[in-house]
Parts: sequence; structure tokens; C-alpha cells
Amino acid sequence: MSLAAHPRRQGELPPWYADRGRWRLVAAEILGTAAIMTVYFLLRGVRPDDIEDSVGRSLAVIHVEQRIGLFQEVHIQEWFLPHRWAINVANLVYAWGHYPVLLAIALWLVVKDPLRFRFVRNVMLVSAVLGIATYWVLPAAPPRLMEIHGYDFGFTDTVHGAASNAYYFQPGPFVNDYAALPSFHFGWIALASAAIWVNTTNRWVRAGAVGLSLVMWWAITVTGNHYFFDMIFGGLVVAVSWMVVATLSQVGWRERVAELTRRR
Repeated sequence: MSLAAHPRRQGELPPWYADRGRWRLVAAEILGTAAIMTVYFLLRGVRPDDIEDSVGRSLAVIHVEQRIGLFQEVHIQEWFLPHRWAINVANLVYAWGHYPVLLAIALWLVVKDPLRFRFVRNVMLVSAVLGIATYWVLPAAPPRLMEIHGYDFGFTDTVHGAASNAYYFQPGPFVNDYAALPSFHFGWIALASAAIWVNTTNRWVRAGAVGLSLVMWWAITVTGNHYFFDMIFGGLVVAVSWMVVATLSQVGWRERVAELTRRR
């Protein structure tokens, strides 16, 4: 009889795909994360619009970018507007290259290693808390809405406009058009890129992770949905959140070691 024909020995762990305990953990992590994100979107969406303050803050962002020579978003959009295929690609990336991609990467990571997924999920949670606080205290209008409020810098709304090729589904209670600062449309894709990078050593997969953030940066700019400052701020919030979670995780690990040492 071959070795493969022998029944599994008592106490031997099943392969990961047949481990029911692992799949229960995966399901719990996914459901818990979905509940957290629902609360995040509701807290963001119920913030009453403060148009005057939001537009004023975006004007301040534009002024800062102009002073340091960073206000190039409208020029980049102008380069691509004559090329309908490029705008169509940018619209699709913006609409479908965010949450569906985050979900796919989350499913990959939670099955690969639930504990590492939990770390990344906690980073997202901390950044979401910081984001909610910012959206309520510092609302800001995206570039695409400046014209309707009397400030025409030349931006075109390519995703939400009548000629858009992308159906960007946003349930009413979750929508906040003036939650542009920070941009988690970029920040959380950057988090996804970082999660891929630290969980693989394959150079091609890592290159794809970097490309993921670069393509999203391009799509956000070309569609007129955020300023560079919004995206930089989104990335900084995620980076700070990563450091906070890493520090807390390290402290928790030390406490567990100390507790085990005392028991001995």
C-alpha cells in the first residue's frame, strides 16, 4: 500500500483547504470587517453638507499647491480628455479598481494568513477613524464639484457625468460628496499595495502592487476626483495608522511573552 493510501494519522493537521476551523476564522474576519466598513460609510455619509466651508478648504488646498508648483491636476486631465479610450479606462479604474480590488486582496490575504489579514484590517480601521474625524472637522470639495460652486479651474467630471461609461454605484446613506480629504480612494489602494508587498517575495507580484497604486493615482487625477494633496494626505494617514498598529501589536506581543514568563 502506498503512503498516500494510508488514512490520516490521529492528531495530524488537515490541509488548509480542508481545515474547517480555519474557514470559520476566515468567515468571522470577513463578516467583522464588513460590519466595520458599514459603520464607517454610515458615519461618513450622515455628515451634513457644509458647502461653503468645503469649497473654501479646497480653494486653500489649490492655493497651497499653486504656491509650491504642485497644482498640475487640471493640466494632466487636459492631456487625456481628447482621448476617449483613456478616459473610459480611467473611469473604470476609478469605479471598479477600488473596492472590488480591495475585496479581492482581502480574500487572498485572509485565506493565506488570517493573522496578517487582521493586521492590515486594523490599519484600515485606524485610518478610517482618523478619516471620519477629518471628514467631519475638515470637509473638502473634490475638483469635479468646484465649477458648480462658481470656481471653474477647468476640471471635468468624467465619472459622474452624462457621458460616463462607468456605473459608479453608491447607496444614498453612504454618499458624502464633500469627504475628499483625505483620499482613501488612493490611500487604501496604497495600503493594499503595501499588504501585497510584505506578504510575498515574488518580484513580479511586488511590481504589480506598486503599479496598482500608480494606476489608481493616474485614474483619480484624470477623472478630476481628488487633488494631489488629498492623495498625499490619504497615504500619510495610512502610513501613520500602519505605525500605530505595528507599535500596539509589538507591545501586545511583549505583554504576552512577559505573562508566559511569569507563569513559568
